[in-house]
Amino acid sequence: MKPLVFNSTPLIYLTKVGLSEVFDGLKEEKLTSPKVKREVVDEGKRKGVPDAVVLEKMSRNNVFRIVEPKDNEFLSRLLETKGLHVTDAEILTIAPERKGLVVIDDQVARKTARVYGISYVGTPYVLMRAVLERLITKEKAKLAVNEMVSAGWRCSVESYAKIMEALEKA
Repeated sequence: MKPLVFNSTPLIYLTKVGLSEVFDGLKEEKLTSPKVKREVVDEGKRKGVPDAVVLEKMSRNNVFRIVEPKDNEFLSRLLETKGLHVTDAEILTIAPERKGLVVIDDQVARKTARVYGISYVGTPYVLMRAVLERLITKEKAKLAVNEMVSAGWRCSVESYAKIMEALEKA
């Protein structure tokens, strides 16, 4: 199985809606970068965000492994992409190095992944996998999508409809 290489948004929103147990239940190795960890744990704790404490505990319990990107030349090239965040560039560098699948929701990062032939999925993929592996019910997954949207997770109306339809058919 390909490792899952997580960016900030999927970690934050799935934890925010109370689905942190899903990460532990997925069989693949779960990776993220030092800057993603800094963003979701360190900055989150500084801001007093409750999900940061949960993410810190998962990090301490090795649910996620923090890995440094090695290909500094590729990382530097990615950092020249307008609108691409450092965290995005790090995980887009790590994924091919580890033959992994990037879990990312940001549109600029997804377009960049497509340009470089890097395999990617989004937060809905994690929810679908959780349903298919019987970690959560499809009702709980659909509720999670609604709660994520209410909490600020962005997706188009068209994407929302497709996500809900896919979860219903799961």
